[in-house]
Amino acid sequence: MNRIQLACYGLIASAFVLTAILLVQLDARFTSEADAALVIARENFTLLTARTRQNEEALFVLDNANERLLIYRLDLGKQALLPAGAFSLPTLFQNAASGGTGNRGARQRR
Repeated sequence: MNRIQLACYGLIASAFVLTAILLVQLDARFTSEADAALVIARENFTLLTARTRQNEEALFVLDNANERLLIYRLDLGKQALLPAGAFSLPTLFQNAASGGTGNRGARQRR
């Protein structure tokens, strides 16, 4: 085996290693992870903010005492927090367990 063949084998081996590293990085990019730093849990309430649409944030409030999920969206133009929906948690979980869409009968207007 001469130097050129050894160099070729070394380049091929490094190409396989770099391809494996690239595939591992791409796989990690497509897995979703929850970030618990964005959650505030105090007494009977759990608060979470999340991006719901392009350039839109929403505040999700879990009222543990009343078993309700309240959703508020932020309107930057009006600088206001507007109610977007209120859901009964037992109804949401019943619909999910029965294979429903999750919002049939669960949404309640204030």
